[in-house]
Amino acid sequence: MRDIIPPPPVMTASVVPNTHADLQPVEEALQALSRTDPSVRVETHEGQILVHGLGALHLEIVEGRLRNEWNVNFEFGTRRVSYREGLGPAVVSPEPSSWTTELGGKQVVSTVQFTVRALEPDEQGDPVWNGNIVVKEDDVPLTISESTPSQRDLRGYIAQGISTALSSSPHTSLISTHIYIKVEKYEHPKDAPSTVLAGAAARVLREWLKKAGMGPIFEPYIRLKVNVYEESLGRIVKDITEHGGEVLDLASGAEGEDEVDGYLSDALFVPPESLSPSSLASTHDATTLRRSIHAVAPLSRMLNFSNRLRALSAGHGVFEMENAGFKQVASDRRLEILKEIGRA
Repeated sequence: MRDIIPPPPVMTASVVPNTHADLQPVEEALQALSRTDPSVRVETHEGQILVHGLGALHLEIVEGRLRNEWNVNFEFGTRRVSYREGLGPAVVSPEPSSWTTELGGKQVVSTVQFTVRALEPDEQGDPVWNGNIVVKEDDVPLTISESTPSQRDLRGYIAQGISTALSSSPHTSLISTHIYIKVEKYEHPKDAPSTVLAGAAARVLREWLKKAGMGPIFEPYIRLKVNVYEESLGRIVKDITEHGGEVLDLASGAEGEDEVDGYLSDALFVPPESLSPSSLASTHDATTLRRSIHAVAPLSRMLNFSNRLRALSAGHGVFEMENAGFKQVASDRRLEILKEIGRA
């Protein structure tokens, strides 16, 4: 049975140890935390420790656990959305590429050949590979293990190299996504350590991505369901569309139509909304229509939606969000993102 795959991280924050002496305890705490929470991903980029999570609340939980459970001293940087980059438009020749390194005074040459292309619109990327598809020469998916492959498992080292190359684009340092990669063939000296093959695969694939040029930018989207009174509907719809969202459906029904009767499945009594003090003090009667707004929107534009909704609905609006995956952005939004990450 295949392992449970956590949702892709959509937000990132830097973790800055207070002093040099705090660096190792912070790194050890992050490693321990990521083992207990597989949805947390940690990497070091340009000397900076980055932690990736499922959202703003998730990163707040990570920060709290680091302070309370591991008692480490650090500062959390500004939280930002995790963007992705696709494959560039340039055509690259699929010829075998060699990588040479030196071990024990001897040159070691490893050769890896890939077929690389952008995913077709109807192709679904593998969450294990951050939305990419990676296959062996027989078109069987190539798996990646968190553990170190055995010396005989050459494909395991190739998978590690591919993962390394995809983790940071040579153009934007973003995670690469929506790419199809096929390992056509490879050659490696029998007397050389298998770990060299991981470096060869990473170097060859990174050079390919570099030659292909900067690709399209993808940003995370969320599905949004908002329940508001009829009188607030227009203001909420306007706010969603002004922040890059798209309204998919508007539903209506009497207040409390979908409301539970005060009991949950575990027999715990929770008073329904109609009995809450705020509801009793409201001027809305039982026949007032509530409207449900179903929409999709970029996560980056909805981070403070809770505050906006409270103001626009006089405190009566409620909403739910869920991950809707990554979508390619338009050229004007692409430029905004590149400026945000310091690449334009």
